[in-house]
Amino acid sequence: MVQLVPMTAEEFEAFMEISMRDQSQGQVQAGAWRAEEADKSIQALRSQFLPAGVATPNHFFFTIQQADTGAQVGGLWYVVEEEEGRRQFFVMDIQIDQAHRRRGCGSQAFRAMEEKAREMGITTIALHVFKHNHTARAMYEKLGYAGTDTMMSKELTSLATPTV
Repeated sequence: MVQLVPMTAEEFEAFMEISMRDQSQGQVQAGAWRAEEADKSIQALRSQFLPAGVATPNHFFFTIQQADTGAQVGGLWYVVEEEEGRRQFFVMDIQIDQAHRRRGCGSQAFRAMEEKAREMGITTIALHVFKHNHTARAMYEKLGYAGTDTMMSKELTSLATPTV
């Protein structure tokens, strides 16, 4: 079983380093960002979304620990948002250390987060997952999460001259 423990400032910085790298790479792989602009884009987003770092209001950062040993197995970041008068959690990132993946730690962390949401009277948890992240998508679907919209795009390899 895992438990969620508030992150220290040091844990936050290590978590954000991985989070920013993964998000940047995901945006490039999804075709949303150009590789040469990714570092600048992710730094701008961090400044915009986390002006006070780990102490940014409504943002919650947890270390995911094994309850019996206290060993760190990952991290979780969510934000409490209010949309149309309804409060919800939006999962910004979850990280499970490579050695602990596919052992139920991610699912257990989500269940612990869901309990925190219930305690706060929050009834919705939302998240974004890249289409190419099949492992995460499978876990979310197993936990009962479902798609709410789909963005689509088409890459054009060459532009034909339009005929008039």
